[in-house]
Amino acid sequence: MDWSDPVFWEIVLGGMLRLATPLFIAALGEMITEKAGAINLGIDGVMTAGAFAALVFAYFAGWGAGLAGACLVGALYGLLLAVSVIRFNADQIVIGIAISLIGAGLTSYVFQLWQPSGQTAIFVPLVPMITIPGLADIPFIGSILFRQNALTYAMILVLIVAIYLLNRTRLGLILTAVGEDRAAAEMRGVNVDRVRYIAITLGGAFMGLAGAAITLAVLGSYNDGLTNGRGYIALAIVIVGRWTPLGALIGALIFAFFDSLGLRAQSGLAGLPTEAFSALPYVMTIIVLMLANRSVLKRA
Repeated sequence: MDWSDPVFWEIVLGGMLRLATPLFIAALGEMITEKAGAINLGIDGVMTAGAFAALVFAYFAGWGAGLAGACLVGALYGLLLAVSVIRFNADQIVIGIAISLIGAGLTSYVFQLWQPSGQTAIFVPLVPMITIPGLADIPFIGSILFRQNALTYAMILVLIVAIYLLNRTRLGLILTAVGEDRAAAEMRGVNVDRVRYIAITLGGAFMGLAGAAITLAVLGSYNDGLTNGRGYIALAIVIVGRWTPLGALIGALIFAFFDSLGLRAQSGLAGLPTEAFSALPYVMTIIVLMLANRSVLKRA
């Protein structure tokens, strides 16, 4: 199998959709948080905690409980940020970094207690794969678009719902107003603090779910460092996507494409060091972010 083989690109593009799922979900959570006038720099830690919680809950009660457990843990971290920033006026940058460190460190500690070094790794069932009859048999695109896991298809549904809620409903207008002009929102009778609490907590739940999308839709197990900095990539995706759900999806697909390409090409297809392919998605994200910011400066 080489670069000219269609099967190679089927695998790369199919992997792109799976790898884009956690990135988009995490980016959506951060977007909701930022629209409420806050920022959560602890995305990576929340994703890590959510990934581990998903494994634990799924181990005892199945993948559905795993998804719910990841959302619950993520929401608790989001609530921690909300209370710190809204109730105690703490610096949200410092709190976000602290959450990232706590999420990763505490999760690693609990994981080592639950599964000490040297023991056989614990695996849990993945979310179901959905094959759409007929369409899945279409050459090339069939296996890419119509043979994916349930979370990847749910990502499309979440995209549609997010676009509708943020752009076409009073709820979306209130959220935007709270983030852009708190005083004006208060004058119109909006309970700003309540909206911010809900938005930041909900954003944390999405970040926890993003971690579950790695554990339950890709790996089937947990290991330290499994997010590999994807929380920070999600933060960049929000910026590249101009704080819109569709833009976030496009940004997630760009990163995931190079991530999938790098993972597949590490098998020695191109005669380049494997480290070059490991760095490829992050390098491309930096380039895309620079180009996006440059276009904004030109319009200004």
